[in-house]
Amino acid sequence: MIAILSIFLVVLFAPGHVHSKCIAGELCWPDAQTWASFNRSVGGRMISVAPPASPCHDPNYDERACNAVRSGWNSPFWRTDQPGALQRTSWESFGEQRCLISSNRTAACFQGAVPIYAVNVTRAAHVQEAVKFASRHDLRIVIRNTGHDFLGRSTAVGALSIWVHHLQKIQFHESFKCGRGSDRGYSAVTVGAGIQWEELYRQAYQRKMILAGGGCSSVGAAGGYPQGGGQSFLSPLIGLSADNVLEYEVVTADGRLVKANACQNTDLFWALRGGGGGTFGVVLSATHRTFPALHTLVFAPHNFSAPDTTTFQGLLTLFTRLNPSLSDAGWSGYFFSTSQSLTLTFLLPNRNVSYASATLAPLLSYARENNIRIDGSLETYASYWDWHLQFQCGGQESCLGLNNLGVSDVFATRLIPRSLFNHEQDLLPKAMMRVMTELQVPATYAILGGGKVREPQDSAVNPAYRDGLWLLVSPLTWRDNATVAEMRAAANLVSQANKLFIDLTPGSGTYVNEADYNEPNWQQSFFGKNYPRLYHIKRRVDPINLFTCHHCVGSEFN
Repeated sequence: MIAILSIFLVVLFAPGHVHSKCIAGELCWPDAQTWASFNRSVGGRMISVAPPASPCHDPNYDERACNAVRSGWNSPFWRTDQPGALQRTSWESFGEQRCLISSNRTAACFQGAVPIYAVNVTRAAHVQEAVKFASRHDLRIVIRNTGHDFLGRSTAVGALSIWVHHLQKIQFHESFKCGRGSDRGYSAVTVGAGIQWEELYRQAYQRKMILAGGGCSSVGAAGGYPQGGGQSFLSPLIGLSADNVLEYEVVTADGRLVKANACQNTDLFWALRGGGGGTFGVVLSATHRTFPALHTLVFAPHNFSAPDTTTFQGLLTLFTRLNPSLSDAGWSGYFFSTSQSLTLTFLLPNRNVSYASATLAPLLSYARENNIRIDGSLETYASYWDWHLQFQCGGQESCLGLNNLGVSDVFATRLIPRSLFNHEQDLLPKAMMRVMTELQVPATYAILGGGKVREPQDSAVNPAYRDGLWLLVSPLTWRDNATVAEMRAAANLVSQANKLFIDLTPGSGTYVNEADYNEPNWQQSFFGKNYPRLYHIKRRVDPINLFTCHHCVGSEFN
């Protein structure tokens, strides 16, 4: 059998990596009659999936549909609603076999890495039937809600997709307990696998609550985000998303519907909280702990522009040295850096402007003394939701109208331990400057950890997260019609940048949801000492490796 992963992945990233599951075009692929029978078993919910730009190309050209595609192309919420669209368009490609919105009507439109069929599931029975069917025929399956997976794990060439986007349950609980004998109940909310953070944030705000959720509100609230750890802007205050999941409802590889929590299926529950999405089963719902709303929120949207790289390196060095104290003061958020500018998107929950100003004073003073331009001032918000609407949604009533995705990019991340900020403090800013000036990766940015994230939890979250102060990101983008050679060059640059930070932080790791596709020693980097236990659980709950994806637990033995 000739097994195919995806030409985008095979040619660009991992030429030797193959999957052994049955895919479309192979002799093992079920015939039309078998598919028709399966469709009846799921109540007619099976759909043929086309690339999102298909209506803009012959022979399927449809002017009205094409205009709708062009209008929604960069909208993350539009992409969520298309069974074949992903948030990073490069993952829809099969090398240079792709279907581009930028090409003319007569240009070829290939299926690429878009699955052949999807089951638009609306209840557990649909998922169970799909899992049993895929197991019986040894099919390559993927699980998809929003298509946000940065490593392309929610799509695959010739696959059957279990599309969970229309599992739209939201139920709040005053005191959620995992069983009758439980001593303590938690304020919580149960969300279906199709719910996105935008809607959940809105409903939580109405109830004067907050959650540890995604910075990008079009991300799903029950899928790969919490299953992979889930770094939130509020994580330093209330912890990672994975740490706050109280229960998962999941269909396992044998087609059973089970609940996994602290009272039952405890190993599976442990694995689902940090062991990665698309690996241990199809999650139908997640129950998240909720917390009282913030009293206030200080926002620091500061931009520092230096006259030259030498001056900027001094600023970056001081900023790096200050980060432990900024973390201890309660700051969260992220920063973005080029070789001459630093932009802060920092949040300080439940503190006032006077306190915030004092903590930033050393950085601001240094900038003024060294002729570094400062733009921005401290702002206050009554709630996280108010800040979200004003800053992330551009002052609109929601983020549903955003047009900021549908792009092609690749990046690597590294968890930078707090110890590096306490000793040899100059090494990190020097490495960042080298990445931006010598390796031509034009920018780096980082998300702040620390605070509540540092507290050990009984979950599969990468232990390196507990020591990490930054999740440092090295990104690159390319145009949608880039050649495979150009994409490979970008991926290689990002991997080179990643190696600098790996060498600087031996024994640390990365965030499984936002990692280098070519991450070396990925088992240790993604999961640390948790990997042997995760692998054992995987072999027990999915002995046939039905749920498989790139660099997921157990994938090395496909």
